Amino acid sequence: MPLMYVNYPEGTFTQDAIDKLAMQFTEFGREAEKIPKTPYLFSTTFVYFRPYPKGLVFHGGKSGGTNVISLEVNALEGGLDAAAKKDLIKNVTDAIGEVTGLSEDQRRPVYVLIRDVPDINWGFFGKTIALNDLLTASPDEKPV
Repeated sequence: MPLMYVNYPEGTFTQDAIDKLAMQFTEFGREAEKIPKTPYLFSTTFVYFRPYPKGLVFHGGKSGGTNVISLEVNALEGGLDAAAKKDLIKNVTDAIGEVTGLSEDQRRPVYVLIRDVPDINWGFFGKTIALNDLLTASPDEKPV
C-alpha cells in the first residue's frame, strides 16, 4: 500500500497520461510489495500528482534547467526488498518516459525516493497498520 507523490512541472502530463500513470504506479506498487490483488488492497495505494510552476525548480541555486520529475514512494518497512525497489524505480521511470515521449536511450530526468516507514509511524483509519495486516486482510474487505 505505497503512498506516492509525483512532483512535476506544469504541462508535463495530459490528464490521460496522469490517469494512465496512476493506474500503472498502483499496479507497480502492489507488485513490488507482493500484495494480493483484491479490490480492498488495490484501493489502499494512493498516488498524488502535484504540479509546480517551472520557475520554482532550482539547479545549482538557479531556476530553469532540466524539468525534473520526482516521485516519492512511502512504503511499509519490510514491504520492498532491494530487487523490488530496483524494479519499481525502473518501471516508474520507463512509464514516465513512455508518456512523455522520452526513449530509453535518452536521459530521463526522473528522481525516485523510496522511504521505508516503520509500521508504528503509519496510520490508517485511526490505527497503526503493519504489512502483515495487509497480507492477511480478508479478500471481501470493502475498498477504500
